[in-house]
Amino acid sequence: MEPKRRAQRGRTVFTMLPVRVVGRIMEFLPVDTMLLVANICRIVRRAVYLHGPNAQGMAGDQAYTSVGLHMWRVRVQQMGWRMWRERQRGRERRLRVQAPQSHVVLLEHICGVKDEAGILELLTTEPDLVFKALYDNMIGDYAAFSTMIGCVPRVVLNANGAAAVAERLDQLLWFARGRFTCSSDVTNMRLVSAADRFEAEYQAQFKHAFMQGDCERMQGCARVLEHIRNGRSCIRILVDAHPLFSSAPPAPYADVLASTECVTDAHTFGAVLSELDNLIAEHARVVHAGLPSQVLRQSALYCFVQDLFDAKRSGVALRALQNMYAHLRSMPVAGQDASGEQQRRDVVPDEATKDIVYLSTVASIVSLLLEAADKWSCMEPVSLPRGLGRRCVFSAFEDVIDEYVQLERRVIERAYEGELSQWTLKVRNDSMRDTALESNASHKDESLRLVNFRLRQQQMEEYKDRVLLLVQDKLQISMDTETAGDGTRRRRRSSASQKEMPRRTVVGDVLGHAPVSIDLCLNMVLTNRDTIDRLAVFASAPQDMRLRDQAQDAIESVFCVLLRGIGNHVRPAYARVVAELKDLEHSVMATMQTDQSALAQLEQQTRSSFIRAELRFFELIHLCDLCVQILEIYFKSFMTAFIDEHDFLNTCNQERKALERAVDDSVAVGMDCVIEIIMRQTQHIVDTQMSADYSPDSNVSLTLTPTVACTRAVQFLGESTVILQSMTGHRQMRTVFLGEIGVRLFYVLLEHIKRFRITEPGGFQLIADLNLYYDWAAEHVDPETLRYFTALKDLANCFILAPRDLRGFLQDQYSRRTFDGVMRSEEVYDVVACRSDYRNIRTQVEGHCDFM
Repeated sequence: MEPKRRAQRGRTVFTMLPVRVVGRIMEFLPVDTMLLVANICRIVRRAVYLHGPNAQGMAGDQAYTSVGLHMWRVRVQQMGWRMWRERQRGRERRLRVQAPQSHVVLLEHICGVKDEAGILELLTTEPDLVFKALYDNMIGDYAAFSTMIGCVPRVVLNANGAAAVAERLDQLLWFARGRFTCSSDVTNMRLVSAADRFEAEYQAQFKHAFMQGDCERMQGCARVLEHIRNGRSCIRILVDAHPLFSSAPPAPYADVLASTECVTDAHTFGAVLSELDNLIAEHARVVHAGLPSQVLRQSALYCFVQDLFDAKRSGVALRALQNMYAHLRSMPVAGQDASGEQQRRDVVPDEATKDIVYLSTVASIVSLLLEAADKWSCMEPVSLPRGLGRRCVFSAFEDVIDEYVQLERRVIERAYEGELSQWTLKVRNDSMRDTALESNASHKDESLRLVNFRLRQQQMEEYKDRVLLLVQDKLQISMDTETAGDGTRRRRRSSASQKEMPRRTVVGDVLGHAPVSIDLCLNMVLTNRDTIDRLAVFASAPQDMRLRDQAQDAIESVFCVLLRGIGNHVRPAYARVVAELKDLEHSVMATMQTDQSALAQLEQQTRSSFIRAELRFFELIHLCDLCVQILEIYFKSFMTAFIDEHDFLNTCNQERKALERAVDDSVAVGMDCVIEIIMRQTQHIVDTQMSADYSPDSNVSLTLTPTVACTRAVQFLGESTVILQSMTGHRQMRTVFLGEIGVRLFYVLLEHIKRFRITEPGGFQLIADLNLYYDWAAEHVDPETLRYFTALKDLANCFILAPRDLRGFLQDQYSRRTFDGVMRSEEVYDVVACRSDYRNIRTQVEGHCDFM
């Protein structure tokens, strides 16, 4: 414990060991040496005591540091005590403590504490007092064994004191685990030898009484043996003596063993299980007659059931399960060679069905065994606690759970890949067919004009409502799970011979060739639900079993497979629509460079193609939104039993967010393409504006009606926004979409005005056009976007004012902050400079100008 020395500028400096290292060293010292070092060594004293060694008499936190308290807790745990933090879903981990039963009895006698809460409070705040109480009580008897020959004095081996001696020996055996003295090895050897001799003597008496059928003597010996090593010796005698575990069992038990060779499915396993129920009930009557306490009887029954599922004892139940596994994995597939009888009875159509039969049969058998465990907990005269019975059941599947969960993942991945491949092939064939039809159909453009988009939107909403009702109906009516008493989910009993083939739902599509299939998505959800129902059986295992964690991980993995499958179905649909929209962008650019002779026909074709693409895009948004809603319903209804939806670190929640982001990003890209096409076509229309419109001859009379180019542009914008408003159900999305169109239109008009030299009559014509654009904006865009059109319309008055009033007009507009956040001063100047006479009046406007 001497600290290291380090030279520093000619001085010797001591470097202290870390406090946690000091505490760790103290844990390995004998108790007397530990106390001696703690009081002599200054470094240890500072690490262990809060107020120095004189504060030892103080209790709990007032005497020891956290390192000192931990040191005493470790000493207590060295005697076989266990402390751990129990995981509780949605709550903070709860501290638990478990002590040997003989020590609990002793602690109750010494301190008056008998429940877990009291022991936990003592061990948390005053572990030194707990250890010192136990140490002072047992160190004398323990040290006596270092001088004994190795046997218990005969004076204590009488009927009245044997149970007390057994309990004392058990206390000392747990105490000996701590090795608290320097001679612990020799003392422990003599203590164990004495305890073995004592236990062997009463064990022989118990066995002799059992062979003679003397239940009274059996109970008398068991009352002694239950106090040492939890009575395992007498329990083992009863279990090992059962005829079922003998090398040559008699006829009734031999028939039970023979029946395990014929197990092929859940039905035949049920017959074996009924025989096991009879054996367990029979053994319960035996232990009730031969053992005195209920705790000892339940332990004996648990040991017997455990051996039925134990591979080391060649348990009957485990043997039946192994035979069933072998049969299910060797079932012939159609087209393979098989015997005549087997070919007629057990043949399956393909490997996928074979795997599903295996998985569903295993899950059904686990459900049967869990139901049996529930019956064992209600047996008379001795019952097996439900938790122990379920632990025995799940222990039989620990060897196959790895293969089982891997097979579940492979089956569902293979099913999804098959479904998606078929859909991809269908989409490819439909695309080729549609291309051929469009090249021959001359009435296609006319039919688009007759489409009632508002009616189509209403039909889409009705379709979505119908699908959601169907989803809820299927998830409730065909739900194969029920809530157990402890909040876990259990699969109802089902026939193992039932082949769970992929079903086809009857949802249908609102479109002839829908971009995504709701039937496919719903089938994927239902297939996923069946898989999770099977895995949920294993997820109901006790929390400390590895099998439960594996099932939980498999459930999360299978749900992630569903999310990725839906994403693999949705993303290509968006990619196809976005690619079509991008092709239309290039088509619009090509149309703008076409000769005037063929311009009208190409413009009409492009516009018709755009309407079809826009219609498909917005219907795709609706259908993908419906897919996301189906997933949300499924997650809320089923997955929240296994996954905390507020745990943002959970893989499933991350995959959900990733899918939502992918859909939102695809929608954003598609909407950007739609807006770009709308603006390019609008730009193409306004580019047809004649220069004479805004600079007419003096002999031409003014009509003060919008020009042809303006009217066509607003008409096109109206058609596009009608489709948008009718096919976009989300108000917020519609507002953002139209707002973006409005802002881009404003800048198109701003650049459009700068192309002309505008006279005073042309100014009146421009104001008429801008009024029409403003009317469209007032009807469709939000108030914030409408400010752009208001500012542009007000600024157009600069073309009809006299030169002497122009500067005052602009100054008034700036004072009212008309252009704030709308146009920069340079842009305002560029618009004013479009006056045909601006070169002549420039000095009147720009001279001493402080606002431009």
